[in-house]
Amino acid sequence: MVDGIVVRLAAELDLVGLLNLKIEWAGRPAAADEREQLRFALDDWLQRPDVVCAVAEYRGELVGMAWMVVFDRVPDLGNVERQSADVQSVFVTPPHRGDGLGSELVGLLCAVADQRSIPRVIVHSSTRAMGLYRRAGFSASQKLMQREL
Repeated sequence: MVDGIVVRLAAELDLVGLLNLKIEWAGRPAAADEREQLRFALDDWLQRPDVVCAVAEYRGELVGMAWMVVFDRVPDLGNVERQSADVQSVFVTPPHRGDGLGSELVGLLCAVADQRSIPRVIVHSSTRAMGLYRRAGFSASQKLMQREL
C-alpha cells in the first residue's frame, strides 16, 4: 500500500468525499438536483446503525470506499438474533488501483463483521474483482441464488 494512505471507518465529515466517489463510480456527470438528492441519501445511510462504511484517504482526499449493510435474519431455535451482511459499492479511484486499497477496505469491513460475530458476509462481485474477494476469504456458494427483474 502507498505511504500516506489511511484506511478507516467513515465519519460524517466524509460525506462530500463519499458523494464524489459515488458520482465518479457512476461514470457520468450528475445534475445539481441529482447530486443534492444523492448527498441527502448518503447522509441518511451514514447515520444508519445497520450500515458500515470504510474509506481510504490520501492527502486529505477520499480515494476509496466500501459499504456493508448488516441485516437481521429470521430467528432460529437457539439463535434468535441471526444476522448477515452484504458488502456493496467497493470503489477505488483509477490512480490508486493496484495499491491494495480494495483489499484493505474489504478487510476492514470483514473485521467489523467478525467483531460483531456476523457469520455470513456476501458480495455481488464484478468478474474483475473476484480475486480481491477470494483473497479476503470469500468463496463461491452453490446455495446462493438470485432473481432479477
